[in-house]
Amino acid sequence: MIKAFLSHSSADKNGYVRKVAEWLGKDNIHYDEWTFEEGGKPLDEILSGLGRTDLFVLFLSQNALKSKWVQREILEAKTLLSEDKISKFFPIVIDDITTYKDEKIPDWLRNYNLKPIKRAVVASKKIHNKLRELSWSKHPELKKRHNMFVGRNDKQDEFEERIHDFCIEKPSAIFATGLSGVGRRTFLHRALVKTNVSETSHKPSSIYLDDSVSIEDFILKLNDLGLTDLGEDVLSLSEKTIEDKKGIIHSIMHEAYRNREIIYVLDDGCLINYQRSITDWFKNVIEEYDGSDFPVFAIASKFKVNFRNRPRNNMFFFVELTELNPKERMNLLSQLLRLYDVDISKEDFKMVGELLFGLPDQIMFAVDIVRNDLDTKLIDKLPVLTEYNTDKASILLRKYEDNETVLGFIRLLAQFEIISSDFIFKIVDEGFFYPILEGLVSESICELIGLDGEIIRLNDVIRDYIKRNQIKLSREFSDKLDEQVKRLVEEDDVFERDSSEYIYTVKEALKKGYDIDEKLLIPSHYLRCMKDLYFSRGSLERIIELADIILQKNNYLDIRVEKDIRYYLCLALAKKKDSRLLSEVHEIRGDEHNFLLGFYYRLTGRYEEALSRFTPIANAPYVGSRAKREIVQVYVQLEEYEKALTFAKNNYEENRGNQFHTQAYFHCLINSDNVQDNKSTLEMLIGDLRNIDSEQSIEMADIASSLFEAKVNNNKQRAIDLISDAVDRYPDTYYPLLTFCDLAIKYEDKDMLSKGVSKLEEISRMKNISSRTFNKYKSYLYAFDGDFSESIKTIDKELNRYPLESKDRIINRLRDISNKNN
Repeated sequence: MIKAFLSHSSADKNGYVRKVAEWLGKDNIHYDEWTFEEGGKPLDEILSGLGRTDLFVLFLSQNALKSKWVQREILEAKTLLSEDKISKFFPIVIDDITTYKDEKIPDWLRNYNLKPIKRAVVASKKIHNKLRELSWSKHPELKKRHNMFVGRNDKQDEFEERIHDFCIEKPSAIFATGLSGVGRRTFLHRALVKTNVSETSHKPSSIYLDDSVSIEDFILKLNDLGLTDLGEDVLSLSEKTIEDKKGIIHSIMHEAYRNREIIYVLDDGCLINYQRSITDWFKNVIEEYDGSDFPVFAIASKFKVNFRNRPRNNMFFFVELTELNPKERMNLLSQLLRLYDVDISKEDFKMVGELLFGLPDQIMFAVDIVRNDLDTKLIDKLPVLTEYNTDKASILLRKYEDNETVLGFIRLLAQFEIISSDFIFKIVDEGFFYPILEGLVSESICELIGLDGEIIRLNDVIRDYIKRNQIKLSREFSDKLDEQVKRLVEEDDVFERDSSEYIYTVKEALKKGYDIDEKLLIPSHYLRCMKDLYFSRGSLERIIELADIILQKNNYLDIRVEKDIRYYLCLALAKKKDSRLLSEVHEIRGDEHNFLLGFYYRLTGRYEEALSRFTPIANAPYVGSRAKREIVQVYVQLEEYEKALTFAKNNYEENRGNQFHTQAYFHCLINSDNVQDNKSTLEMLIGDLRNIDSEQSIEMADIASSLFEAKVNNNKQRAIDLISDAVDRYPDTYYPLLTFCDLAIKYEDKDMLSKGVSKLEEISRMKNISSRTFNKYKSYLYAFDGDFSESIKTIDKELNRYPLESKDRIINRLRDISNKNN
């Protein structure tokens, strides 16, 4: 069994080392209190333990550097390491005095990454992950593949010029901005090593920040690094002033500076927000820091700061990375082909290269295509590479379309922004799933963040694809997740766990209404819970309840978090058609104010007012795509399919793999004037819905197939059979019934429509079906009876809110049907 040897001074045993030992457990370590036999000679026992060790852990402190026993253990470990009898050497600085510069540290030991870890629980997790690394055979090409780097010479020169400029102070925060996958973190690490700012060649660990992260979350994530032990300072963060919180961050920055540690950050909309400016609290944290001659934060950011929003001081430095240029693309492609010993002709090399658009992950995918399935001609593989540009998620997942085990594991990972491997392997069997995880990493489906690979992060595109299309987690994994959340909530040490575990646990506990100690809660916990409930179609009442609790209770809300909480409060109020929205929405300014009002107007049937709000913001940054989606919904509900078509097509092409955009585009085409001309496109869209393979997309595809038979193939009986099957197959949803009723109107079948309306009334006891829907179909029932007057009276309230053109079209249709049946 893989074990770690804990080398330490007896003076450090009480507290730190003993806590590490207790966290790791007897089965994983050689530790004098547990391992060495009573009465045995200490040196003999030490040598015996070392001889059976895979990982040598050295707890470095002034006490250890003065200990003869520790010095002897270090020398023995060095010898065993050189003889490959020990696999790995892991030194950890554990006191407040020792640094990598200490003269008592042997020169050879300085070659290791001497990181301070002041929290015992963090040290134990890192040791555990190193043991895990040693337990499993790694994909041999992974390290080489991840360390590859080409080009960027002009940016390297720009970086060196700024860092070595002695006339201005060194920046505390360095940003590399650009598209995800463009190599921002790799550039930062290499540039800092090349300029001698960083002295370690090891791939740096990084903390991940999404757009829900607040200043309180940031503190929790910094605490994970263990640079200092914040102790009680991380409790009751919601009750601390912004000055208190900035002071905590400054204390961590001071420790990083003292130990020459750079904190790497992967920023996905937190530190640089969607408005292309630095978030106020972080800007203040950097500007109010007492200064240093050493960078503290190296930040790979999704967004680029607009020039006018850049701070006018030297505390910040920005490097903008674009896609690789054609020469750099071909260089990386060539290196990867050599790595895998793939031999292709110059013609094939050029043909592949011409399809690359400059992101390293696409180039890596291209090489995987070339080297796999050697029986298929290269030219026949290239359409997949082209498709990768627009439908990356489904292309990456296609390999596993018949492997429910791997797909189920990927869906599990999609439940988290990031999550610790410790947490995941409490849900699934590590022995079975760790090799699967490594395979997914090698295919860029997920990545292991950090030097020790302790944090798992699913590819953003795939996670969004799964969440957006509401692809459900298996009942087995769902139940295990619930059990783990309950277990962690009940334990006293939930706060000692990795922040990813802590944040997820609190979010789920809030969602389910568990009792949680208030000192553990921060505003972003409420926000995450509200977002999760909204997008998973959870309780709207719970969203409103959580918003009211945090908005009334907290005096120190970050402005951005408060705005987001109010935004999701308004979304929930709009969905409930609650007029309270009209007062709450005035707390939100700008484009989002218009979007929320438009959303409320659409849901309440005020279509002209909805369009008046959505149309001006259709091309606005950030909200534009949402506005265009809503414009399509308004026109579809007005049956103005031709007006919706351009918006629907654009939405589909920009978001391939989104079941809702696919369905909307289908409905516009199937109801267009030239439906026969679009036959092949309609068939493709039905196939797209089936390939997404969520429960909802399959239901959408079944409904679409019925409409296709009715309006393209003109096969009435086949269309009715298919929609009748869908009604029976999905008894808990009313969407097939709506199409059932629409086909009844198309075929002017009163009995069929009457049957559909009766079933809608039955299901409305469980589902919230709008009165507009019932009134529409009842008006047609009156028309089938030849009663035009009653038909118009039934739908008159809704018609008064329709644009004149839509209103006239519906009235004329009802009049025609009534006249036929008079």
